[in-house]
Amino acid sequence: MSALPLVLLPGTLCDDRLWGSLRTRLPADTEIICPTYTQGDSMSEVVAYLKTELPERFALAGFSLGGLAALELLRQFPDAVDRLALISSHAFADSTDSTQVRLQQLEQARTQGVDALIRDLFIPAGLMPSHPAYLQNAHLLQAMAATFDLADVERQTLMATTRADQHQCLASFTRPTLILASHNDKLCTPDKPLAASQAQPNARLVWIEDSGHYLPLEQPVWVAEELNNWLEAKRWPHY
Repeated sequence: MSALPLVLLPGTLCDDRLWGSLRTRLPADTEIICPTYTQGDSMSEVVAYLKTELPERFALAGFSLGGLAALELLRQFPDAVDRLALISSHAFADSTDSTQVRLQQLEQARTQGVDALIRDLFIPAGLMPSHPAYLQNAHLLQAMAATFDLADVERQTLMATTRADQHQCLASFTRPTLILASHNDKLCTPDKPLAASQAQPNARLVWIEDSGHYLPLEQPVWVAEELNNWLEAKRWPHY
């Protein structure tokens, strides 16, 4: 394929450092864009604003919350997305129970600070303790979270709680689709990416082991290899 820009959408309380080890393993001639979520009070509003900062057409990959945003971007602007990759993500709407938990987490951020969410939730639930880079990755999650304020947490919470179910959107997408997931993911449990792959018959589902939720941090070499194949693929999913 021609060298289209690659848009990488981050997860909750993550910035472009999420992709640091991975980016050096992607094609040198690929323009890589790492936007953030800066405007809007719902998933649809945030994504509509985000699109104003993106090129006309691009390859799109999203991690966790970024995967949910990627699907909303695909729904609103289907002609802009040449190919789609979901990393530790899925296509379900938020459940009532999950929304309630997110609102409790938001209240924790208000009373205890943003770092409390990382310390008490994302590190213990998201990282594999036996991973050799566990401490390094935990420190990076804390460093990234420190750049966000309460308004950012509120916006990202609204993105997650107002999202729509996107399985039909995913099913109608005929371009190369890659889904990367881990059987050890406690935040995006394996049934969710599996359902996404079943909604899109042409999707390539890859289970990446020795990792928790944060695949770009814990397995950057493996993730980069799959993204490189997906970027170059002309016949899909058999390449």
